[in-house]
Order: sequence, then structure tokens, then C-alpha cells
Amino acid sequence: MSETWEQDASAEMPPVFLRPEAELREAAERSPLLDEVRGYVAGSDAVDPLIPRWAEVSGLVHVVDGKHVPVEENATLVDDPLRLWERLYSTIGEAERLPFGLVASISLTLYRAGPVAVPVDLLFEAIELGRAPDESTRYATSVALDLLERLGALEKRTADPAGLALIAEIAGKPDPSPFLLSLTPIAVWAINRELREAGIDAPVIGDAAGESLGELSPRLVDSAPEIIDAELKAWVRHRSPSDAATEASEFLRAARLPEERLFALIALGETGEIGLETATGVRAEGGLVGAAAAMWLSERGAVDRETITRDEVVLGMADHYAAMHALGAFVHQLADMDDRFDIVDLLTSSGHPDRLQLLNVVGTDHPDPKMAKKARTASYKLRSSGGA
Repeated sequence: MSETWEQDASAEMPPVFLRPEAELREAAERSPLLDEVRGYVAGSDAVDPLIPRWAEVSGLVHVVDGKHVPVEENATLVDDPLRLWERLYSTIGEAERLPFGLVASISLTLYRAGPVAVPVDLLFEAIELGRAPDESTRYATSVALDLLERLGALEKRTADPAGLALIAEIAGKPDPSPFLLSLTPIAVWAINRELREAGIDAPVIGDAAGESLGELSPRLVDSAPEIIDAELKAWVRHRSPSDAATEASEFLRAARLPEERLFALIALGETGEIGLETATGVRAEGGLVGAAAAMWLSERGAVDRETITRDEVVLGMADHYAAMHALGAFVHQLADMDDRFDIVDLLTSSGHPDRLQLLNVVGTDHPDPKMAKKARTASYKLRSSGGA
């Protein structure tokens, strides 16, 4: 399957978390397919005709006098569950004679989705992207998904009613499949190995722990919250708590972007008490960075909320919203805001450098039409006065 990676893996790969080898071995052993293949190689009859084909294309058996016999040089492979699982995974397309590159396309689509489960109907659309819908392709994709699940490479769960309604809206179907798919940890490990062996940049969480926060931050912007959290935890673990706190606070002071300030504060939070003490020192310096530190400390109960000034509240909250906007989450936050919370007044009075951009988002996407109109008016006045 490795020869198909390059043609499908032109886009940047997200960093992934790899489980410990012992955990992966246990996952491999739990795959019922391994027992079936091992039994066949040992001489047992196979009920499923797929098993002999799979054992042959995996190099475990070959034909001698019209019969399958074990390949001696691969005998150790049968006793190593992790290597055997990986070999079976890499030869799925040959065992079932699936269209060239199909398994790689499925795998990469789910790999790029990271921890987010992909609806089956949207996966079909991704596989068919750029091609006319074809029943034979859909059938082959269904077969491949069944085999991947049988091997233990896929996790399948059912969407709740709200999720199913959203899938129907996105897919444009009144009755979409309710199933959501994601890769198992062992599949993520196997795909990562295949990508790296093919010379493709496939980062692993923790690989960049030795870099500075300034080097790491640009890669975190497009990552899922779980990835951001894991990467920053790994970054802190690579240093002593005091060194991590010092470096994070220096980056916090020098940060030009709100998301960079957020990443620095998250890293400080992973250093324990010394991080809280360091953030307290940053707060005392005032300004935008001080306000961001003040709100962060308040959320953690590290300072008395009554000591937080109004200027710190509005500027710190505006900076948090700006960071969430950079990470693609601000629009979703708008829907969850209390009806009594006046986001427009907060942003307008904050003096934050990104307040105009945020007001435009509120004016376009706030679920309350009155609040959206108020934001558009505030945005217009701000631009007209030259205060943008």
C-alpha cells in the first residue's frame, strides 16, 4: 500500500498521538483475524476463503504442489502480533482485490480527521471527490470498511439524534447512515509508519517538544483542542517546570497574536504553582498581556475575582475571544452565550486591536438578530471614527 501514499498525501498531516508499544500489542492480539490467519498458517482449514488469500499476499504461506505451506523466513512474523497486524493491514487491498489506492484514501481521510469521527456518508463523498458517484466504488468502499473494522482498524459508533440531523443537513440526505467512523490507535500507528517510510512528513505529538513555543505555535493553530493540549503538555514535560515557565512567560510577553498568548498561558498552567506565580508577575506589568494573564488567573481561582479591574475583564475577555476566533471556535461560542451578556458592549469598549474583526463576526453570526444588528452598527461607527 505504501506506493499509493504519495499520490494521496500531498496535504500537510496533523500530528498524532502514538500509544505505547505494549498497548498496541494488546490491541493486535484482540483482533480475531489474527487467530484465523495464524490457525490457517498452522494447518487449520479456513471457513472464510479470504483468509487463505490474505495469508498468501501477506507472505505467510506460498503454494507448493498445489497446497499452501508456511514461508519459513516469515515464521517469526506469525509469533509477533504487532508486525503481523501491520502486515495484514498493509495488504488488505491485495487480499480482497480492491481498487488501487482505495484503502490508502480511506485511511488518509480518517487520519487527517484526527480524533473527530467521520460520518459514513461524508466519507463516501470524500472518496468520490472529483469523480462521478459510482456504485462499484461505493460497494468496494463498503467492503474495505468492513475489512478494516474486522481487522480492528476502525471504531464505529452511532450518532445521536442531533448529530444525525446535522449529518443529514450537510450531506443533503433525509436519511443518512447513522454511523461515525474513526481510526483505532493501532491503525494510527500503522499509517504513521507507512507515511514516514514513504518519506512523507507525518508528525507525532511530542516530536516538536524541543522547539521553542514560537516555532511550535503556527502548527497548533489548525489543530484540534485535544492535539493542542497534548502538544503543550509534551512541550512542558521536555523541560523542568521552572525552565518551561520562564520560556512560556517570555513568549507570552513577546506574543503578537492572541492565540500565541493563549498557548503560552496553557503551557504555564502545565508547570504547576510556578506557572501561577509567573503569570501573577506578568499581570502586574499591565497592558494587554497583563489583562490576559489576569483573566487566566481568575479562571483558575488563583486570584480574588474582586481584585480584577473592569479594564482587565473587558480586555482579557476580548483577547480570549480573539484567540478562539483564530482557532475557529468563536462562532460556536456565540450560540452558547447568555442572552443577558452584551458581547458588543464588551468588544467595543475593550480597545482590543482585533475588536473590529470580532464585531464583524458577531454582526454576521450571532443567533440574536438584535445583537447582530447592534454589532454591525458598532462596527460601522468604529470604522467611521477611525478607531479601528
